[in-house]
Amino acid sequence: MNIRTFPTPELTAAAAAEAFAQTARAAVRDRGAFHVALSGGSTPKLMYKVLRDMPEMPWQSVHIYFSDERSVGPDSPESNYRLAQDELLNHVPVPTAQVHRMGGEVQPLDAAAEAYAALLPTQLDAVLLGMGDDGHTASLFPGTGALGATGRVASNFVPRLNTGRLTFTYAEINAARERWILVTGAGKAGILRQVHQGEGGHPIAGVQDAVWFVDAAAGAELANI
Repeated sequence: MNIRTFPTPELTAAAAAEAFAQTARAAVRDRGAFHVALSGGSTPKLMYKVLRDMPEMPWQSVHIYFSDERSVGPDSPESNYRLAQDELLNHVPVPTAQVHRMGGEVQPLDAAAEAYAALLPTQLDAVLLGMGDDGHTASLFPGTGALGATGRVASNFVPRLNTGRLTFTYAEINAARERWILVTGAGKAGILRQVHQGEGGHPIAGVQDAVWFVDAAAGAELANI
């Protein structure tokens, strides 16, 4: 595992933002655009704040996607899209037509998944992910059907939450040029150790060749491995 550890959540987010910016500049230089999928969560929120003021960002050539979404509309406080809008996209000049949200309010969710898969680019440059305290990533939760889904986007019913979600499949995540996983907080330390040791069968273990941005609290149990 490629794990980069930083003292605080803020420094972890800053390092991820710098990787985001460098990758964006390179993608625009080499291919004319940067196609990136964002995620929800507290650590991406910190990263978004850093990105607002990142110099020389080619925002006009950035295309925004989302790795998962709750079954809510875009104005819901639970929406990953709304989080990105409030914390990043309302502050930077990404053209509105280049922001592609998942239709979490669309029913059936299978139709929303099919529609989203159809608008994705041939290959994403990067996918930003987090890790839940149950080892899930995107909306690939333990014991759920989407863990074995084919295609690019799936609907996924999560019994523990009694709700449906939209999520990238492993195939879509692993097909991207880069995968970044942000993990902060002591509550994630045990899961991160298990994943590092190949134990537990956690969903996030299905993400291949990722760069992990980890704060000291989340990485505390890795110190003696």
